[in-house]
Amino acid sequence: MSVMIFSLVYDAATLILSGMPIVIVLIVSAFFPALALGVMGGVMGSSSSRVLRFIAAIYVYIFRSVPFLMFIFLIYYGLPYYDIDIGPVSTAIIALALSHGAYMTEIVRGGLLGFDKGQNEAAIALGFTLTQRLRDIVLPPTLMAIIPSLLGQAILMVKDTSLVSVVGISELTRLGREVVIRTNEPFVVFTVVAAAYFVLCFGLELMARRLETRVRGIMSRQ
Repeated sequence: MSVMIFSLVYDAATLILSGMPIVIVLIVSAFFPALALGVMGGVMGSSSSRVLRFIAAIYVYIFRSVPFLMFIFLIYYGLPYYDIDIGPVSTAIIALALSHGAYMTEIVRGGLLGFDKGQNEAAIALGFTLTQRLRDIVLPPTLMAIIPSLLGQAILMVKDTSLVSVVGISELTRLGREVVIRTNEPFVVFTVVAAAYFVLCFGLELMARRLETRVRGIMSRQ
């Protein structure tokens, strides 16, 4: 009996882990656009302009209030309605970037609001333009300080990839369901799926903790 279970776990793990590369591709491809949206939204949300703050707030409220699964459906079925067919992988990347960009907006905005205003005022006195202040003075230390929070958001992004199977992407969860149909052993198979997600998320968690320790060391020396 134990040999049969071991064989089942091994076969299930072999097939399920073949979906790991697509999960990594989705995370890497969506993280940086989401970060760009977060930086843009964070800058707008912490600006002195009411219009920019309003636009950033609307973006955040919409994408934090509607379930992520709904955005996948809206993009996957909505774009073809206008004769735009981008495929399931691009759909997943866009949905992940837009949704998690809203959360990153709040992370960046919080970091910017905690930035030392004296440095910004000194840069203004020295004649720095807004772009120069953001690029050279404000954003680098802010992004360094919020790296652990951004990696924490990446972990949540990993978990959300389990939902993209609804548009036909063969990632971990979809492959797990296929193995369940073949073996009729849902508990064993989904235990393997959960273990795969745990390993991936735990690796990111270790990276976040290491970076947090390094960032604290750097900032304590400044």
